[in-house]
Amino acid sequence: MQLNQWRAQGQFFEITLNNSVYQIFYNHIDNQHDKTIVFMHGFPSSSHDYCLLVPELSKHYNLLFIDFLGFGFSDKPVEHDYSLFEQADIVESLIASLELKDFYWVSHDMGNSVTLELLKRNSLSISKLALLNGSVLLKYYQPILSQRVLLHPIGGPILNKLLSMFAAPIFKQQFGSVFALKPTADEMEDFWQAVNDKNGFRIYYRLIRYLRERMVHENDWFAALKASSDIPLTVIWGQLDPVSVPKIAEAICEARPDASYKPLNEIGHYPQWESPDLVVEALLDHFNRD
Repeated sequence: MQLNQWRAQGQFFEITLNNSVYQIFYNHIDNQHDKTIVFMHGFPSSSHDYCLLVPELSKHYNLLFIDFLGFGFSDKPVEHDYSLFEQADIVESLIASLELKDFYWVSHDMGNSVTLELLKRNSLSISKLALLNGSVLLKYYQPILSQRVLLHPIGGPILNKLLSMFAAPIFKQQFGSVFALKPTADEMEDFWQAVNDKNGFRIYYRLIRYLRERMVHENDWFAALKASSDIPLTVIWGQLDPVSVPKIAEAICEARPDASYKPLNEIGHYPQWESPDLVVEALLDHFNRD
């Protein structure tokens, strides 16, 4: 599904944060099934990351996708301190507004961090969980050079301004490096358009600061994952990911020996895009299992 179709299919809900009102994009595919799967996307992309899973999964489940504040089609305030805790608040508000109860959960990349914060809060009725490639443990994380510089308090804003002069080709080159199976030119353009909607590239250096919160809170979040053994877990991991390397998945499985592990040998950082059929197969196996 192309990006413009994804947007046309979705809608917005309004949320007030620190006395400011924001519009948050979400796509709720409600086919009147008994169960809903909720999806959390990663940095720097959007809920559109999961569009290739929709045709098959929507036959079995209702699906809910959300663009975090600062991402995709959601609002992208410029002078804003983006926070994983705030993103978790937004997710809680949307789910409450839709009156969803007892659902399955899929997360990827930065979305894993939001998910672990929600597990720590124990505020949602997540009955089964699937984690895809993401920097759950930063000691194994291997960021690309531009990410390292963007995290610097001085160098980040400067680099962001310099890159903005050649934003599209630089983004596509850097972003493409985390895929083992490269997106087509048209697909890469959709990724770029989602990032730069509402001139979003200008806040790129602000969005990546979520990694600073990970540095402070990751032990508590990882402990929450370890303690959530009552929530069946599957770990689906592209083995050729140059950023969130397989060692992270192995550490998750060591902490949660009850988890099932689905290594995808020829896949990089975006398994839901690079190999949607295998991801769907793994999700259906997990969610359909008693």
